[in-house]
Amino acid sequence: MAFDTLSDRLRLVANASLALCRTNFGSNGLQLEKEIDAAIGWKPTFYMRHRPLLVAVEVNDLIFPELLKIAAHDIEHFDYPIAIYQACSLDVYQADRGLKRVTDLRDHGFGLITVADNGAAQIQVRAGPLGQFIPNGKCEHELRTLTPSLKVRFRAAHATYETDVGQGLQAAGQIIEALIKCIAVQAEAAGLVNQNTSNRDAADIIDRLWDARPFHPHRAVLGGLRSFVRTYRNTASHPARTPQEAIEKIRNCKAGFLEALRLARELRAIIQALGYRVIIH
Repeated sequence: MAFDTLSDRLRLVANASLALCRTNFGSNGLQLEKEIDAAIGWKPTFYMRHRPLLVAVEVNDLIFPELLKIAAHDIEHFDYPIAIYQACSLDVYQADRGLKRVTDLRDHGFGLITVADNGAAQIQVRAGPLGQFIPNGKCEHELRTLTPSLKVRFRAAHATYETDVGQGLQAAGQIIEALIKCIAVQAEAAGLVNQNTSNRDAADIIDRLWDARPFHPHRAVLGGLRSFVRTYRNTASHPARTPQEAIEKIRNCKAGFLEALRLARELRAIIQALGYRVIIH
């Protein structure tokens, strides 16, 4: 019998959540109560491969058990994209006052499936590959010095990133390019760079700002911008054909998104130092 190590109550949860996952992710490579890899110190209740992703589920009526925290460390360093869900009884979910433990689970990048007594299963929190996860709290911390309009744009980019890392990084990159153009337009008006500089692509604009004397104190930031544009523009659009390419793209996109947040703060500081305004379209 499947899941014969579980209690009757948890066996219901396991079977119902497995049926739900089969509907959502298929049954390719399905394994029950087996380790994913010797390098990962965790044996999920079941897992399946949903290329280029592996979806693993832990059945437990303690929301966010310690073993998931331990497994997360190994999975973040594993060369395969893995999404992790916990499945629990619906009444356990409803008994979590203020959804405190559910929020903690979600804020660490895990998904949640609930199963009612009649076997009805539902995904309450969706999970992406753990390696791409950027907590909302970290994102908000990085946004703290930006203008309200920039915060809104980056929050939207982060929401996109959570479901599509490439598109999310591209959205963040577009904000950076808009800030670069914003500076160029005002530098043109001040006669610091040639007219129509703002109509050039981001890399050319950076090169022209580099040569303008008022921007000499900011060359370190400009160099970082040049590297960002060169490194991450192709990363966002490059399709992953294998799980190994997928995890490499995930890691690059995560690094790129965090770098975009850092550079936005630096650009905001330059704009303030020059007495410019943040005007982006």
